[in-house]
Amino acid sequence: MSHLVRLKKVRAAWHLSLSLIALMATSAQADQLDQILARHVLRVAVPKEFPPFGLMRDGIPEGYDISVARMLAYDLKVRLEVIPVSSPERIPLLQADKVDVIVASLGKTPEREKLIDFSVAYAPLYLGVFGNKDVHVPPDFKGRRIAVSKGSVEEAELLKVAPHAEVVRLENSKAIIAAYLKHDVEFMAIGSAVVESIQDIPARDETGLKLMLKNSPCFIGVRKGETALLERVNKFLREASDSQAMTVNAMIWFKATLPPDFFQHS
Repeated sequence: MSHLVRLKKVRAAWHLSLSLIALMATSAQADQLDQILARHVLRVAVPKEFPPFGLMRDGIPEGYDISVARMLAYDLKVRLEVIPVSSPERIPLLQADKVDVIVASLGKTPEREKLIDFSVAYAPLYLGVFGNKDVHVPPDFKGRRIAVSKGSVEEAELLKVAPHAEVVRLENSKAIIAAYLKHDVEFMAIGSAVVESIQDIPARDETGLKLMLKNSPCFIGVRKGETALLERVNKFLREASDSQAMTVNAMIWFKATLPPDFFQHS
């Protein structure tokens, strides 16, 4: 046998070995849904101080998203472990297998769809720039201070339409609302439901939409390729909608019902 033939065979065997190792590694990773059911724990990334989706009340996480996470864990018959996160932490923690799913007011973008998979939508939301109803602003908000949650869809959309605004990047909606109420910023780039959570009623009543940024429903995020888990989550969401559980949750936290055809178009 010539040296060249032996070399080709060695290379072929080497590539075959690498393929088998990769296949074995993939097979060794149990399906995510099976892992959740086996450990009897569902690890969920939830919003950190993002009312009404997530907030701490007497040291206990509460909010629309936390209620959804609880219903999902109950439906799976497992214990819920909530992990409060900021917006930039959500996808990295999911990819690193630190959480099983994201239920944290997560919007869908083409960039994010390359990284993770999304359920059907479970909450309606639109993003906008909000401020005092009586304040007139130029269309591009040039030089005006606008608070936004860093790493959020709101930030990306705001930079498209107001590149010359003075963007103030904060950690979460609690910090944004606090800055707005203290007049540290004039405007907030934030979700519509978050504005309704402002506890200062006169200030909330004086706040209105100044610029529509994007219609951005919320989705549950799962890791790429976890088809069984994604299908199970979608089944839960549709059944929760049919049972009116999601409508009740919206009434509690949004003080409004969900659009009647919301899940039909998800």
